[in-house]
Amino acid sequence: MKLEQLLAECPKCGSKDKTVERRMLDEHKAHAEMKCISCDKCGYVFETKEDKETE
Repeated sequence: MKLEQLLAECPKCGSKDKTVERRMLDEHKAHAEMKCISCDKCGYVFETKEDKETE
């Protein structure tokens, strides 16, 4: 996700707060892969792991 997209408002609710959800890859919690980027307020999903893999 580009910086402009990260700073943009949510198309559903207008909030600018986002959360990156990650899945930990090992028991030491040192490595993770992204699951999705979603809006904190309404839960709108901006980008998923599958979107990133198709680019």
